[in-house]
Amino acid sequence: MAVDAWPAAGDDARRAVGVEFGALFDTHYLPLCRLAYVLLGDAARAEDAVQEAFLRTFAGWGRLRQPDLAHVYLRKAVLNQCRSGLRRRVTEWRANSVVAAAERPHNGDGFEDRRALRLDITAAVRELAPRQREAVVLRYFLDLGELEIASVMGVNVGTVKSQLAKARHNLASMGALGAGGRDG
Repeated sequence: MAVDAWPAAGDDARRAVGVEFGALFDTHYLPLCRLAYVLLGDAARAEDAVQEAFLRTFAGWGRLRQPDLAHVYLRKAVLNQCRSGLRRRVTEWRANSVVAAAERPHNGDGFEDRRALRLDITAAVRELAPRQREAVVLRYFLDLGELEIASVMGVNVGTVKSQLAKARHNLASMGALGAGGRDG
């Protein structure tokens, strides 16, 4: 079943949609890949999730009520793709994070220490409950505000605050956070 992504109008309208979609891709592809990578922990799966979100957005372009807000729709689509992937891959994920932690090299130049810390934090974030993980990624990796996070996650602001507080507590109890562990 094919979906017509293009408006019924002529070539000029199709070209305009192509230009608009191309600009959307150029602006948001890499940040969305980073978002998906933090959630999924695998670059290939992250790219697959983002590409699927772009494909679905493009296929449904004619149904978008506000094409100027397509980036918000894309972010939600990427999160949904990641959620689906996580549901299927939780066991595999945990095994991979154990292997990755055991393979860290160290040559004493400080770079490996920073890399190891980043991997430890990322692994700790992956161990959080799904809603806590999403809230942390949206807040600290994408630097979204509480209202934006609530919109993306489809919850109210109080839930976002609660999930972030629980996540900070859980990360601190795992030893993933240094002193403090709170926003500034």
